Amino acid sequence: MDRNVETVNPQTEIMALYQQWLAAVRKKDVNAIVACYTDDVLAFDAIMTLQFKGKQAYRDHWQQCMDFCPAGDKEMIFELHQLNVQAHGDTAYSHALTRCGFKEGEKIDASWMRMSSGLRRENGQWKIAHEHFSAPVEMPSGKAMFYLTPDEAPGVRPVPQGMSTVTPHLVCKDARAAMDFYRRAFGAMDMPQGTLELDGAFLHGELMIGDSVVMIAEENEQCGSVSPSTLKNTTVSLHLYFPDVDQAFQKAVKAGAKVMLEPTEMFWGDRFAVVEDPEGHRWSLATHVRDLTPEQVNQEAREFMAQMAQMAK
Repeated sequence: MDRNVETVNPQTEIMALYQQWLAAVRKKDVNAIVACYTDDVLAFDAIMTLQFKGKQAYRDHWQQCMDFCPAGDKEMIFELHQLNVQAHGDTAYSHALTRCGFKEGEKIDASWMRMSSGLRRENGQWKIAHEHFSAPVEMPSGKAMFYLTPDEAPGVRPVPQGMSTVTPHLVCKDARAAMDFYRRAFGAMDMPQGTLELDGAFLHGELMIGDSVVMIAEENEQCGSVSPSTLKNTTVSLHLYFPDVDQAFQKAVKAGAKVMLEPTEMFWGDRFAVVEDPEGHRWSLATHVRDLTPEQVNQEAREFMAQMAQMAK
């Protein structure tokens, strides 16, 4: 019995099924994993797809998950904590917290999720008929809060809530006007902390565009912070995905963006456009419209470059 597993009026058969399931996952034995499910299993996993209908669909998903699992000296972590099982007749339900990740030496990189399941007894054997994994999401970014733990308060996070590992920080000659433009052009929303001003001087601003934060700074040449409009050039382009790039492009142009490239079908599968904002920052706008294999991308890239070379003559 896994020492992390706790039960309330458990059924011995169901607990044995979960031990079989845990062992199969740790061994990355996909056939043994799916043997724990009914043929008509309906699964809601926390990643990849909204739902999986039937054992074969869920098997394919488990295989993808196993293919992503670490190899080499990394030890897989897959555990159930606070497992609670209730059974009546030939049906049962369970809920638990799961920890999934890996251990390498003393370093542990693992995330927590919630699990709930419905089970059915068929021909004297318990099988999982429904399974649901989920994680809370933070607002307003919608990012999964995999950093939460069952026994501790979150505390001070090294990466603040709502932020990503990489965050654009734009220097603008007129930060307030730039933020207003981003609201009108890209549908940016103000973050809860909004802007920081001191004695009327703009110090810092934060906007949410889609699921990403963009930081805004006012130009200050004494601090070495210079805007593209002052430099009269930029080496950076920010890339935005939209459901409809043509509509997004027209909205940005209407708000005052300068057209650099109108929406065009590109060889990597995106419909793609480029605009420049009034501060001189470049923004590429895109909608993904085709899924291509690496071989197809390479072939279309060659054709594209050949066309560009011909136009340059």
